Amino acid sequence: MRKLSIIAKNRDFLTSEGGLRHLKRKAEDSEEQVSALDDDVLVVRCQQELPDTLTAYHELLRRHEPLVFNTCLTMVGAYQDAEEVCQDAFVQVFHKIKQFERRAAFKTWLFRIAYNLCLRRRETINKRAVRERTAGDDFASDLHQKEQAAGRQLELSAIVQEAMDQLEEDQRRIVVLKFVSGLTLQEIAEVQEISLSAAKMRLYRALDRFKEIYLKIEANDKQPKEKAVVA
Repeated sequence: MRKLSIIAKNRDFLTSEGGLRHLKRKAEDSEEQVSALDDDVLVVRCQQELPDTLTAYHELLRRHEPLVFNTCLTMVGAYQDAEEVCQDAFVQVFHKIKQFERRAAFKTWLFRIAYNLCLRRRETINKRAVRERTAGDDFASDLHQKEQAAGRQLELSAIVQEAMDQLEEDQRRIVVLKFVSGLTLQEIAEVQEISLSAAKMRLYRALDRFKEIYLKIEANDKQPKEKAVVA
């Protein structure tokens, strides 16, 4: 469904003269052949073929969209917001890939786009929450919070999510990039535009804080059960 939404945003290209040529053209590669290509080759093909031919772009979308969406969902919370941010990220890839100079890996470039879009969406969500509180619209605020919780719980256990929510914003971001997005420390450094040593330090501090919060929550959850046994 998300893939169809992303492609729909590019319908102008699909219905253009170039798009019609693409629809009429016989595929030169089978799905198996395209899926065997690495990202670097697919990027070169996108730079050469878009917007006339979408084969390489579709493969990059298929390959990376699930992980990008999970990252967006964990960073922004609400499912609909995450879906929109994910779509916007791949639309930007579609329009800007010819400008991509390949000095970093495509995955790093993609996640930098998604990461920055998530930060902007978080700002929008926070401003929206302030407006709702200021207006005294408790119902709307509560509904939005429930939507966030429901979306996040699709991916994370309750205790893990509670611990994540108690991390400072910068700590939560780096944990998400490492354990949800699966980025290496070098990739995290490039996405956040910091040095490798700074990325290591931030991650280790975030993990120490996460462990401290997690153990405290776990201990509190077990406490009533222990009292009940003693009674």
